[in-house]
Amino acid sequence: MTQAGAQGAQRRQPNILLLFVDQMRFDAMGCAGNTVVQTPSLDRLAREGALFTHGVTPTPVCIAARQSLLTGHFSGVHGRYANNVVTPEPQLPTAAQLLGSAGYVTHAIGKMHFRPPRRHYGFQRMELMEEIPTHREDDEYLLFLKREGYGHVRQVHGVRNVLYHQPQVSVLPESHHGSTWVADRTVDFLAQHARYYPQRPFFCWSSWIAPHLPWNAPEPFASMYPVDSIDPPHHWDQPVETLAPGVRRNKQTADLAFASMEHLKRIKALYYGNVSLVDKGVGRILRALDALGMAEDTLVVFSSDHGEMMGDHGLMQKSKPYDASLRVPFLVRLPGRVAAGSRPVDRVSLTDLLPTFLDVAGVEYPAQPGVPPLPGESLLGREGGGPATPRDEFVVAEGIAPNRWWCLMRGTWKYNYSMQGGWEELFNMEADPQEMHNLLLGDVAPDARSTADGLREWLVAWERAHGFASSFAGADSDVLVVTPVREEGVEQIGGKQVLRTNAQFPTWVENLPPDEKARMESWGDSVANAMRHEWTYTLRDLNLEAYKRGGGTFDGNDELQRLLDEV
Repeated sequence: MTQAGAQGAQRRQPNILLLFVDQMRFDAMGCAGNTVVQTPSLDRLAREGALFTHGVTPTPVCIAARQSLLTGHFSGVHGRYANNVVTPEPQLPTAAQLLGSAGYVTHAIGKMHFRPPRRHYGFQRMELMEEIPTHREDDEYLLFLKREGYGHVRQVHGVRNVLYHQPQVSVLPESHHGSTWVADRTVDFLAQHARYYPQRPFFCWSSWIAPHLPWNAPEPFASMYPVDSIDPPHHWDQPVETLAPGVRRNKQTADLAFASMEHLKRIKALYYGNVSLVDKGVGRILRALDALGMAEDTLVVFSSDHGEMMGDHGLMQKSKPYDASLRVPFLVRLPGRVAAGSRPVDRVSLTDLLPTFLDVAGVEYPAQPGVPPLPGESLLGREGGGPATPRDEFVVAEGIAPNRWWCLMRGTWKYNYSMQGGWEELFNMEADPQEMHNLLLGDVAPDARSTADGLREWLVAWERAHGFASSFAGADSDVLVVTPVREEGVEQIGGKQVLRTNAQFPTWVENLPPDEKARMESWGDSVANAMRHEWTYTLRDLNLEAYKRGGGTFDGNDELQRLLDEV
């Protein structure tokens, strides 16, 4: 054992290493049964620890999910029901604050998605890599690229806006890709901690942007999975009238109405490439723990804020009440307390991570006026790993009136309710794991109606305890609000309905000094370079009208700009 390992063995409190990704499906791992994607490092974690097979997010959208992880509470308490900003923000204890007060070194690496972006929430140091920072000086990854000679790259995480959902290859080499940077910084943090703070435990949250879109894997990962090897999305052509009203326009707003199956499989190939690049970094981190003698004394958790539909049901992205969106990978390793190779079936969630961290650290959650007890519990509550009380139900919810929806999973049943139109869905997940047969559509059997009514009653009680008062028709009512159906992704332009697409641009470039801005890659070239290797689509297939209307340009590339001018 190394000297650092011997000293670490004397600690009362184990280290805590949270490896966190963005928008990763629960089934995008070999250990989860996926026979295509290669994830040897995640598979190793599953062999040496526990794979919780039914891990879910409390809210399948970035900021809300991360706040639930950080505070241990649902949206009704911390106020983030989507990617919204709360004013005033509730002053809730956080994992980093509580662990830091208990003597932990607290460190954050990568995408935190905090608003404001550099609010520390108890982290003693933050090395940020955000998707769309406002200023380069606020983003350690952008500063790294500048030092390394890549400061001219305009869209370092891939082209959002016009190519947001489209296949593209990173213009950065693997060695400078954001996923590699997160692994590099984590390995460096571990080495520095072992050298300078061997007597203190650490809490390190390392957070990748990948495999969140844009799907800009670098080579060789962009070519790692041939299109003909990829498992296709299921029911891409599902009739929209069988879907909840709030998600029906998703295929069009993702600008994939034109997509061939080859195009969809190319997207998934890049998605898997990004997963495998993250996995490579995880492997390096695990080997660093081994070399530093820290592996036996470190709780390692791997999870994601939410999943990704990836074409299932004809849908993309998150914010959906279906398994591809709300289930997440959930791996936990702590030698001596988590049984190696175990596969607990409890429905666990990101809200269980704060109680788990406090359990490991021997820290009590502080009682605070107006703050309810934590709804989750430690995942080390029973021998071998898992909550002390087996759990087979959980509620996932997103939004606030008039657009809130819920998903109640209980046993083999899944019951979804959306305020828009009062839409209901009931699935028997044992008989229908792909969620294709809504038992509340068409001629509804009496037993299905009875089952749904019972689940709805349970859901109403949950919302009263954990949700928002605006979800109910009145202060004393148990009736969930029904609102008119809203045409998602549609706006009125010039008297006609026009679909909206992503209109996010790299604002940090516009805030550069004039001399630095003049050296940046042009708009047009940034798009042309990103799609230089793609063959399943051209710009003519895309909604260039929406891109142009949103302020998009191909300035600097005459050929592409002429194409845009024709729109």
